[in-house]
Amino acid sequence: MREAGRSLKINYALRGLPNRRDRRKLATRQALIDATHDLLASRSMDALSVDEIAMRADVAKGTFYNYFADKDELAREIASDVRAQIENRISRANAGIDDPAERIGRALCCAIGLALSAPKQAAAMMRLFPHALDPAAPINSGVRRDVVEGVTQGRIVAASEDAAIACIVGVFVAGVNRALDLSADRARGFAQEVGTMLLHGLGLSRAQAARIMRDAVESVLA
Repeated sequence: MREAGRSLKINYALRGLPNRRDRRKLATRQALIDATHDLLASRSMDALSVDEIAMRADVAKGTFYNYFADKDELAREIASDVRAQIENRISRANAGIDDPAERIGRALCCAIGLALSAPKQAAAMMRLFPHALDPAAPINSGVRRDVVEGVTQGRIVAASEDAAIACIVGVFVAGVNRALDLSADRARGFAQEVGTMLLHGLGLSRAQAARIMRDAVESVLA
């Protein structure tokens, strides 16, 4: 039996599967991350303490430092994960879409979709990117590419690239914040309305903007 048990452990190691100790460590790490998401729903990261995070995760304060050097490291990991989630959503939604205006509309739906399917992550995104409204912020690089392409093609009309990016990102942030308080049906209607206004403000006709947002809502938020 001992030989069989040893063999099973070796097989787990060879297959790259976590053993019981590793599973406990992963669970504790995730508990700390989940606890932080919960707390970020009502306060900024700066307003949280390691004591609060550990208490919410139901672990000792010292346990926190077995996984993260400090609160800033935890914040960076959560921010990176949330950013990757929204960027992956947008990349999938815009695969094969060439029109910059359509890409912007579908990206808006992705942001609102995050608020509906993962509200804690969406709230964390709002708290962890305080400079998201800055057109030059790295998180807005994708928006900038679409704006540059849209202006070059004459598809988007704007006094400047920065002005267009500021308008788009402002609507995205407001849209996510509003969607956190809406039902799925109301959020879809809101996405179509606010997206139509955004694209119309960027130079599209109201009919074109409404069509793009209708298609985006049906495709991304169905």
